[in-house]
Amino acid sequence: MPTAAQKRRAASEAVSSKDPKAVEKQLAIQVRSLERLAKEHKHYLLEVKENEAKLNEMKVLDKDPYDIKKFEEVLGESYMMVPDSKKRFLKSLEDLKSFVESNAVILDSDNEWIVKARAILREHSLETTNTDVQPDRLEATNVEDLIDGEEF
Repeated sequence: MPTAAQKRRAASEAVSSKDPKAVEKQLAIQVRSLERLAKEHKHYLLEVKENEAKLNEMKVLDKDPYDIKKFEEVLGESYMMVPDSKKRFLKSLEDLKSFVESNAVILDSDNEWIVKARAILREHSLETTNTDVQPDRLEATNVEDLIDGEEF
């Protein structure tokens, strides 16, 4: 049975059928998903800080040792969620990057979702350099004029 990531990847590849509306819809889904994951990750980081402060306060006020122990467990769970949320965020970021790269020719560069996607990628230093290549500006390389062993 395919995982959620495999389903997303399959949907993303199926969208590559060059239907601009389907590509735009998939891009919008990926951008919104990435925004949600970024918000979730920030929430977990904030939760850890708040729980650390609350635990320190409990210790200073000499609360019941059982309550302190239980709250340490809560804090431990919060600590575990931070790397998990970051991993999911980074995976989604990579998926968005590859989707934008593979569909750069189809997507209108002024489209609101491609603008948002590129801004997100730029913010996280994953902007690709070749996403603005226009197919009518590509030139074929003539390899017939090359001499054996010559590199181009």
